[in-house]
Amino acid sequence: MTTVISSRHHPLVKFARSLRERRVRERERVFLVEGPKTIADAVQAGYRPSHLFYVPTRLDPLEQKVVARAQAVGTRIIAVTERVLHEIAETMTPQAVVAVFPIPSIPFRLPTAEPLFALIVDRLQDPGNLGTLLRSALGAGVHAVLLTPGTVDPFNPKVVRAAAGAHFHLPIATLDPVAIQREFPGLEIVVARPQALRAYDERDWTRASAVVIGSEAHGISAELARLAADEVRIPLRGGVESLNAGVAGSIILFEAARQRRHAERTATTGE
Repeated sequence: MTTVISSRHHPLVKFARSLRERRVRERERVFLVEGPKTIADAVQAGYRPSHLFYVPTRLDPLEQKVVARAQAVGTRIIAVTERVLHEIAETMTPQAVVAVFPIPSIPFRLPTAEPLFALIVDRLQDPGNLGTLLRSALGAGVHAVLLTPGTVDPFNPKVVRAAAGAHFHLPIATLDPVAIQREFPGLEIVVARPQALRAYDERDWTRASAVVIGSEAHGISAELARLAADEVRIPLRGGVESLNAGVAGSIILFEAARQRRHAERTATTGE
């Protein structure tokens, strides 16, 4: 018979809940992942959760498969009550599974088949926007995401949910502007600014480039602004002054991806 934990004071429950705090995540080098699809994708990518909490009374077919798959790779499976799951998860209406994963350390490899394509996030504080940018970066084929000090923790639960599994596929590193210039020589740093003269789709993104998305409140840091080779804007109509960082960054990333696909097709077909 499966033992179901019903106390929020149980040591495993207190440990999982403590992972809402950045200092604990950084000390333990683990983080929380909610939802069966993201957990299943992470396991499929080769990552093994250390713990998986689930509510046995309301597992749907996908969640049942996730529990079985996690158990098969050696994860500690912990049955909990609905009330306890709400203590662990951060969402108001959590799905029936929450897992603890080691923080991925994905090495950056310089691409050989195409010029480097990077995203730099500068002191952005909104976790939803950062998660959106990570998801878009993965979809657009970005090779590395670089966060400057002062940016929201990429393993914040809200970031993880919005990123929908991107953490398990993207190299993510925190570097200051000087380190970025040192580690990525020849990278053209392009700042997104509403006041820029050039539209984002007028720039050639097929060269080694990095899109810089800054804080909505404070903009780009002076250090990164000094390193910038170019700046671009998104032309807006209808009296709209600006877009949020997640939307604006995604638009620019996918324009760069479009240009790169076109250049690749042209090189392949000669058209």
